[in-house]
Amino acid sequence: MRLTRKFIAALVIGVALVALIQGYLDYQRERDVFDRQMRGEAAALGRALARGVAHVWQRDGEPAARAFLETATSKRENLQARWVWLDAKGQDAPRADLAQLEPMAQDQVITLRDGTRRILLTYIPVQVPEARLGGLEIAQSLEQLDSYVRDSLQSEILGSVGSVVIAGLLALALGVVFIGRPINRLAEKARRVGTGDLSGPLVLEQRDELGELANEINLMCERLSEESRAREQATEQLRHADRLTTVGKLASGLAHELGTPLNVVGGRAKLIVDGEVEGQEVVDSARIVVEQAERMTALIRQLLDFARPRALHKAPVNVATLGKRVCELVATIARTANVTLVPPAADETLRVEADDGQLTQVLTNLVVNAIQATPANGTVSLGARRVELVPPPYVGGDERPWMAIDVRDTGTGVDDATRARMFEPFYTTKDVGDGTGLGLSVSWGLVREHGGWIDVQSTPGSGSTFTVYLPSGIPAGGAA
Repeated sequence: MRLTRKFIAALVIGVALVALIQGYLDYQRERDVFDRQMRGEAAALGRALARGVAHVWQRDGEPAARAFLETATSKRENLQARWVWLDAKGQDAPRADLAQLEPMAQDQVITLRDGTRRILLTYIPVQVPEARLGGLEIAQSLEQLDSYVRDSLQSEILGSVGSVVIAGLLALALGVVFIGRPINRLAEKARRVGTGDLSGPLVLEQRDELGELANEINLMCERLSEESRAREQATEQLRHADRLTTVGKLASGLAHELGTPLNVVGGRAKLIVDGEVEGQEVVDSARIVVEQAERMTALIRQLLDFARPRALHKAPVNVATLGKRVCELVATIARTANVTLVPPAADETLRVEADDGQLTQVLTNLVVNAIQATPANGTVSLGARRVELVPPPYVGGDERPWMAIDVRDTGTGVDDATRARMFEPFYTTKDVGDGTGLGLSVSWGLVREHGGWIDVQSTPGSGSTFTVYLPSGIPAGGAA
């Protein structure tokens, strides 16, 4: 509504200025018109009286001329006429400044102020037998004229105020309907788009620039929604490809892991079939077959659970337990590479709200990468802790609690250039055929979906530490 208020204020000020200027000009024009009319009437009356006074003066003398002047003007209101001598002092002296009347050879009109009143003085020279300069002084009060002009000015002011008020009310109504409300709806739509909510098209009935803007925003949201769906599909495909790649790595180790129990199962079954065991030994052999079958089933189930795609579903997860399970899942790969795996210490207080499957995929990727980057007889260890810190700018927010999951290795480390690009899709430092470059980028995306981030601390020759930070929204000792 700030734009509406500015628009209304500008309009009201503009209308007020125009009305005031117009009223002042009308006031001056009416005043000038009435002044000219009164001056003309006074001059015409004065010339007529001057001819009569001059004629009577020549015929009957000064007293008769003065009597004629008094009789001729006695019935006129707001008008007084008398004879004056230019050089006289006292009663017959002009009321105006003598210097303004020299020489008194033509009609002159002067305006004087008598207290709060204005008086219009008109001097008409008259030729008389005496050798003195004299003439008629006609005084007219301008009080009625000034009163009329003042009333006109008040009417102009009232009209201007009324025009301003009406213009302000109309501007307010039209501004709220056609500017304020549509802009508020546009701002609300923009805020929802900023939060990722592209649903609900904005409908503005007006066919103006704001309506066109609303239509463009709706089209933008439709295009963004389509692009978002395409990105989600592509992201899920990348994640699935990364899972399949990791499954391939795990499957090669799983084959070795299943070899021993399969040999045990085969040997015990052959003993039973050949009748080489009897009594309690048959029971023990059958029990061993069952135990080894359950062990193989558990390994295969873990592999299938890891490979199966699923939607994000957050639930309380014990980070220490999950880390131990990941170490069991990749144990064969670690033994093949002659790398020691150190799972996190058991701690029931290390719980976080996360998707178990996706967090398993993240840690599996990080642990497998750590194993591959660690030379023989090296160590890869997992740990978890609670921290209080300010997240990086791309995450945003103030200092708050986080769950930090560390994956440390004693490998060769990475330089700054590699660390700057390691989360880019398809970027890898491995040989062709050894890696797709998807593991870290997919892990980064999964952690960002959880509202966290991955930090890397590494020095060439001194190993690396990958730390997964997740919002710690569950208090210590929360539900499992």
